Amino acid sequence: MSPSIEELTERYLRGELTAVEVAALEQRLSADANERAQFRRATRLEANLRAHATEQQSEVAAWSAPRPQVEATLAESFRALLWRWWAPFTTAVAVVVLGLIFWLGEEKPGAENVVTTVSGVSDPYLAIVIDQSADARWAGKDAPRGLGHALGRGRARLESGEATLQLDNGVELQLRGPAELEMLSVDHGVLHRGQLSARVPEGAIGFRVDAPGVNVVDLGTEFSLAVDGSGQPKVHVFKGKVRAALPSMPDSRTELNTGESARFDVALGKVSRGAEDPALFPALENDALVPHTTGDVRYLRRAPESVKAGTFEHDSIMVFEEQSEFTLPEEVVVMRGASNQQEGPEPSVAELATLPAGTRVRSYYVHFDRVGKGKRDVESKGSVTFDRPVLGLVIPFKTLAQTDAWLARTGTSYEHGGNRLLEMRFMGWKQSNAQHPNTSGRFDEVHLGPDGRSVTMDLLTGWAVDQFRVLVAVE
Repeated sequence: MSPSIEELTERYLRGELTAVEVAALEQRLSADANERAQFRRATRLEANLRAHATEQQSEVAAWSAPRPQVEATLAESFRALLWRWWAPFTTAVAVVVLGLIFWLGEEKPGAENVVTTVSGVSDPYLAIVIDQSADARWAGKDAPRGLGHALGRGRARLESGEATLQLDNGVELQLRGPAELEMLSVDHGVLHRGQLSARVPEGAIGFRVDAPGVNVVDLGTEFSLAVDGSGQPKVHVFKGKVRAALPSMPDSRTELNTGESARFDVALGKVSRGAEDPALFPALENDALVPHTTGDVRYLRRAPESVKAGTFEHDSIMVFEEQSEFTLPEEVVVMRGASNQQEGPEPSVAELATLPAGTRVRSYYVHFDRVGKGKRDVESKGSVTFDRPVLGLVIPFKTLAQTDAWLARTGTSYEHGGNRLLEMRFMGWKQSNAQHPNTSGRFDEVHLGPDGRSVTMDLLTGWAVDQFRVLVAVE
């Protein structure tokens, strides 16, 4: 009888698996989406426990000599308690899940699937590449493969060019190659070499980036860190405040405010404050002009090459700009909402508006293609907020086809036909679709928020893709 996924995960976290067992676990996770998700939750919790242990000692561990044994002991004790109550529950769940898998059939990873690899503890939901330059080249087994792909825990090398990553906690990292970045969790990274700039939202204050011999902790900032072969990491604060120090020297603790810089001579144990060359630090894009996202939604600052079904798969919802300014040649009927989405005895009614010919719009495309295909719906939800009013949503088939000819981005291959339709309650057909049944009992939801700038979405897909357009005012 093969060991349970809980047993294998616990042994993996304890470092007890052999290389052969690790390879077998990787193959098992690649073949089973449920076990992959279970493993991902456990490893993510493990990382959070270690991060929590570190934070509890931050006044000691960050600014004085490291205490790895204390941190390991705290995490180990907490993990033992975790498995005491979690393992029996997940064992029962695993039995049910395995039965469902046998009955429903195996899910196959898609062409763009980023497989969970336990040897590198890659978590496909740790960070996503939301932009990269044309000359960006990644290397290393834990590195993303390009735009829209994931970066997990482990080392990744950007051999050339620039790339922008968005972490699950909303932190944005702009990396300039050649650089080597290791993410330990969404709250903690290590820049081994290269140049990195970070924008940390309010909810992620305390984000930490280490360099060889130096710790940098964010206190609500936009900051940058540069590491070269000189042995003198350099820190610059664009906005806000950071706390930086040489861990081996408690007296080196330094707070830097907006516009301030410092370099850290690790060999001599010396901190020098003063202006640094601005060219050392990658400039961050003005975030006021970039749509903000929450939940499972990710905004790509560069359009992908294809959004055809099966070619750009991810369990996050992707949004990208198609046209920055376009004048509609004829009127377009758009949706601004739909009532009674999930429940109610009466059919829901779409709230429509007509955009007249001559309306100037900026067009964004929303794309959700789950990893793999199967008989069970995968749900992702979140929101995207624009810097100007939303004029309407292009969802029905005829309107999507009408606007394809005008708004589809050159260089991106699009899905056509009914394979991309949302299944909203006002459309009325999902429950009776025998070939692709509604296993969740729920419908896709898309709402325009009361501010007129935010679009919230709760999408489910199993066999096809979910796609629609958002038209935003130009002025």
